[in-house]
Amino acid sequence: MRATTDQLSGTKFALIEAASTLFAEKGFEVVSVREITGLAGANVASVKYHFGSREGLIDAVVARMATPVNEERLRRLDELEKRTVRTLLAAFFEPLLSQIQSSPLSEKLFVKLMGRVVGDRPYEFPEEVMGQFREVARRYVPAFMEACPGLSSEDVFWRIHFSFGVLSNTLTHADLLRKISEGKVGDEELSTTLNRVIDFCEAGFLK
Repeated sequence: MRATTDQLSGTKFALIEAASTLFAEKGFEVVSVREITGLAGANVASVKYHFGSREGLIDAVVARMATPVNEERLRRLDELEKRTVRTLLAAFFEPLLSQIQSSPLSEKLFVKLMGRVVGDRPYEFPEEVMGQFREVARRYVPAFMEACPGLSSEDVFWRIHFSFGVLSNTLTHADLLRKISEGKVGDEELSTTLNRVIDFCEAGFLK
């Protein structure tokens, strides 16, 4: 059974928190175990004790980020009364927004960590997380096919992949867009940005 934040030991929780912050700020490859334990106020051996290795700690950070999102995606899908492309996209995307807003990390750090998880991580996701993604795909792909008659499962997989790429790029490169636009694009509520993403992705699904 997956441990909740409340069930994690104080040291284990502190290590995950410290690692999340440092990985977000610097990337997975450059952060040392000593940096993590120093920030967590723990001894170096505690990483091996709680996670088996540095890679095991990375897996725990990724699982802590992804698991609540995937669980909420499935819950929202179960509760959808009307499954249109838009409501399905909202059910798929909004849990990530909720996780950003409830995370102990600042919004900026969470988004940076998400970007590194998606783009910088040089090895496979932990099997726990891959299993969650497969289950989400197993449930969402047929729902999108029903909402878009004529699309094959392959079409839907690609559209979901493209849609997530739009969201990920939007969140992780918002600062760049503000600079390129010379202030024409400013800070806005994440919920407003998410609606823009859903508008765009809905059009891509229905094309």
